[in-house]
Amino acid sequence: MRGVDVGRGSELEVKLSPGSRTPLYLQVVAAVVEAIGQERLRPGMALPSVRSLAGQLGVTVNTVLAALRELQAQGWLTSRERDGFFVAAGWEEPRPGPGGGAGAPGFDLPAHLQPVTSSADVVMDLSDGWADARLAPFQALGRAYQRGLKLHGASLMASREPLGLPRLRKALAGHLGSQRGLAVEPDQIIVLRGSSMAVTLVAQALVGGQGGTVAVEDPGHPGVRESLGQACTARLKGLPVDAGGVVVEALEALLAEGALKLLVLTPQCQFPTAVRLEGARRSRILELSRSHRFPILELDGEQDYLAAPEPMAALDPGQVLHFGSLSRSFAPGLGVGYLVAPASFAALLARARQRLDWQGDPATEWALSELFLDGEMGRQVLRVRKAARERMEALQDALAHGMAERLRWRTGGMALWVEGIGPLADPAAFHSWTRACQTQGLRLRPGRYYRLDGAETAATRMGFTGFTPEELQRAVAMMQW
Repeated sequence: MRGVDVGRGSELEVKLSPGSRTPLYLQVVAAVVEAIGQERLRPGMALPSVRSLAGQLGVTVNTVLAALRELQAQGWLTSRERDGFFVAAGWEEPRPGPGGGAGAPGFDLPAHLQPVTSSADVVMDLSDGWADARLAPFQALGRAYQRGLKLHGASLMASREPLGLPRLRKALAGHLGSQRGLAVEPDQIIVLRGSSMAVTLVAQALVGGQGGTVAVEDPGHPGVRESLGQACTARLKGLPVDAGGVVVEALEALLAEGALKLLVLTPQCQFPTAVRLEGARRSRILELSRSHRFPILELDGEQDYLAAPEPMAALDPGQVLHFGSLSRSFAPGLGVGYLVAPASFAALLARARQRLDWQGDPATEWALSELFLDGEMGRQVLRVRKAARERMEALQDALAHGMAERLRWRTGGMALWVEGIGPLADPAAFHSWTRACQTQGLRLRPGRYYRLDGAETAATRMGFTGFTPEELQRAVAMMQW
């Protein structure tokens, strides 16, 4: 038992057990939280310096720093430059007055609502593949904005195009035909803000308040599940994924139980496992879609990073709704994607889209159409593909040299699917590792994040497109314990 002076006359009793499966830094975290709960540490009280704590506890500075960062991430501590760490002033439970006060409503909140995850202490967000905005052609985009506003400013600012600006839809139709083998007309394309909007729009139109069964991949994208839950009263059913993509037999068994309103797939690069849906499975799923008359929503946001076969929509445009993204190859803040649907259905979706996004963004859509027409978008795709290859190779090389005995991985699109082996094969140990990475400022999602049932899994998604090779090599060095 070691006593640590943590303030004016206060003492923090920390019992460290080096042989325990609980990492040392988490033992320190638990002791500090206990001290705060017992009011031995009070709001505003300063903690000793990191080096002082490390010396008194007999652990490394990095261990103490990891504990303090974890406590800061959880809201127990705050830090001030040059002054160190302090007990947060607002750690105690809030006590709202009548009507809830300014910070709390005077009504009950639904239990399913979740706050936005804080990114205050995130140095590198590796939880997905993001477009690196540093590669975006901002000068070309700025000139395109200027031309659009100079030539058509008044009309663009007054425009209300329910399907999106015709000029961009025409450019997208040409791009999809030449680059993706998807023959479409402009009136089949709806310009949207992103994949969440696409899922919401389709779910509202096809499922709505009447409810019904919607099948999703499991593991799959939690954002898709959340959007479905907010947009309709669907009963979500998970379809298992193996090395060949969605298991078709599971879909057949689900159809034997009753009608299916919608199937949501990421066939080109399954999210999060990065596998590609096998050709035979694609054909069988399309057969089932036709015979049971359910639509497929194909999410293909990483298309510019893949040397992939034709989209499923190219094989049967009457059954498959196809979503693609421009943000993934440009910049996360751009927020532009598109949905391809049969023209008659697109016309019906246009009205629903008006309720979600009445104005759209005609100026941005005009500027993007200009980049397509002058060839800049094609050059941007080549830039991001080249950079992605270099970054993927750098990440894999760093993992092979530093983590090969603890991790294995599969690559596809913009991220690796990383699975624990050896000492990290146990889901609890893998989860502790991702939490330890978080204390270093590296965001990685726990495996349960991707599972429909929330079961812990020794796997996660590790993005590489948003960071340089040097940044990725530093990140892997920070992961090693």
